[in-house]
This record gives sequence, structure tokens and C-alpha cells, in this order.
Amino acid sequence: MNIKHHALMGFALLPMFAHAGLAEHGGISGEISLIGGVVSTDSNLSTGGEATKNSPLNRSGNRETDSIFGPLGSVAFTWGAGLNHQVFAGTTREDIAVGTIALEIGYKYEFASGTQVTAAYLPTVVSEEVWANPYLTDTARSETDKSGNAYRLQVSRIGGSPLSLDFAYAQTEIDNEQSGTSSFSPTEQNQLAREGDSFYTKASYRQFLGRGLGVAPAVVYIKHDADGDAMSYQSIGGELSYFSFAGRNKIVLTGKYHVRDYDAIHPVFEATREDKEYGAFLAYEYGEIFGLDSLSFISLAGYSNIDSNIDFYNASQYLFSLGVSYKF
Repeated sequence: MNIKHHALMGFALLPMFAHAGLAEHGGISGEISLIGGVVSTDSNLSTGGEATKNSPLNRSGNRETDSIFGPLGSVAFTWGAGLNHQVFAGTTREDIAVGTIALEIGYKYEFASGTQVTAAYLPTVVSEEVWANPYLTDTARSETDKSGNAYRLQVSRIGGSPLSLDFAYAQTEIDNEQSGTSSFSPTEQNQLAREGDSFYTKASYRQFLGRGLGVAPAVVYIKHDADGDAMSYQSIGGELSYFSFAGRNKIVLTGKYHVRDYDAIHPVFEATREDKEYGAFLAYEYGEIFGLDSLSFISLAGYSNIDSNIDFYNASQYLFSLGVSYKF
């Protein structure tokens, strides 16, 4: 999945240690987190910045810094003789720890072999405000809604092994697509159409290095078929998570590097876009605060950067947050 816009990006840790069944007990379980922090974004595509883009167009945006505050959480109901059936809703720890935030509603089943299969619907993963025409200069740009539906299939701990596969499909819609309407021909405007379908594949492998220590490398491939060829791309990349669990301290450090190649020449900038995206996320949890097993202190620091051959698409983001988490 794509990294969701800044807000609540990453406030929990990977559940690296497996236990029998899908939960520690049957019935209702979950987690509620309350967080606060700051996020700083430099992107011409962010609607959190100035609506007016001053000339020249092909240059990086201006940095905007905002505070963030709010809740995160998830709830699940687990049943079955071996606690092998579960329905759930909320944000998963696996996604949060690597910087992805999205509401997920689904069903999970664990086979006797240890293989876990999850089918889920993600109604918010592609939803956000975007500029109707990002390429306007010296005139205030208007916002419009980006929406769509996403569906996900995960096969984890295949045959009881550390191997997991993650597949997803998403449809993207732009309510009021106006890209290029101010200065370009209808043919060129069609090249800039952003609506389309995305296909996501991820393979990951968890390897323990010692007691409470390990790594989880992953390979990610994304294919985005947009209505406009200049907006269509293929992306391939790698991710690596390092985890350390020692007593009440839990740390997960995740790094990523992705390369995106677009299908056609961008009519605004007369070049075929090529992006390199990299970032790092450090998640920390300190458990049993105030002597309560269910209460934890949580924090995350993150950085992401897009380096494009078209300066307009250069972007970076910093994030730091603190909060508390309650498990039930």
C-alpha cells in the first residue's frame, strides 16, 4: 500500500513473536492509542501548503509544519477451538510499524500448519484531498477529493515458515480532474488523467538473529495503470526492518528504497518521470508504565524523501510523535 498522508503514520510495533491462535484469548480484544506530534512536509502536491504555486512551476515546494493529535486503534473478535477465526477492524500493527496508516476491515483464519490467511477491505487507503489542477501557477489551486476502494489478501507464516505474501488491488477516482486544463490540449490533458487501478505485491521473510533480535527483509512491486499514460508507472523496491525486544523496551527500525518508472513523456515538463523514494521509520514502545501490563508509552520518528528527475515532484517529510497505548 502507499504511505498514507502524514497524519497518524506509525505508532505501534511489529508483533514479531507468534503465539498459538490469532489472539491471546477468545472474544473481544484490541488496542487504543492516543498520540501527538509534529509533521513537516515539502511537496507541491500537498494540499496542506499554499494554494498558489508561484512561477516557475518546475521547482520544489515550500515546507509546511503542522501539529498532529488524535486516536488510533483496532478491535477484533476471535473464536474457534484453536482461536483460529478472527474478524477485525482498525489499523494493523504490521502496517503502522513500517509507516502505513489505513482503516482495514477483514477476516483472518489460521490453518493447523500455522499459515494465516487474511482477506480485507480498506476503504480509506487512497482517500485524501488533492489539487484539481496541480500545475497552475500564480493562481490559487482548488481542492478536490481523491477516493477509491482497496482490497487485500495476505498469506502469512506460510506452512509455519517465516515467509509471508501480501497482495492488494486499489481503484482510484478523482472527483474533479482538471490536470492541464489551463494550458494544454485535450490530448495532453488525457495524458495527465490520474484515475486508475493499482496492483501491489509484497514478499517478506522474518529471520531471528538471537533472542529478541531479528530482521525482516521484503521486496515490493507496484503497477499503477492510470487513465493517462504519463501518470502510469511501475515501481520496485526493498524494505528492511530490524527489531529488538528486550524486557519492557521494543524497537523496530525500518528502511525502504523504491524506484518508479513512468510509461510516457509528461506533457507539462516534456520528460518521462523517474522517481527514487527512500525513507526510514523508528518505532519505540516502553511497556508496563505505572506498573500496568496493558499500558505502554509509544513513539515514532520518520523521514521519507522523493527524488525525481522532474523537480516539481521532489518531496520530503519528517515526523515525530509521542503517545500512550492501552491494550484490552
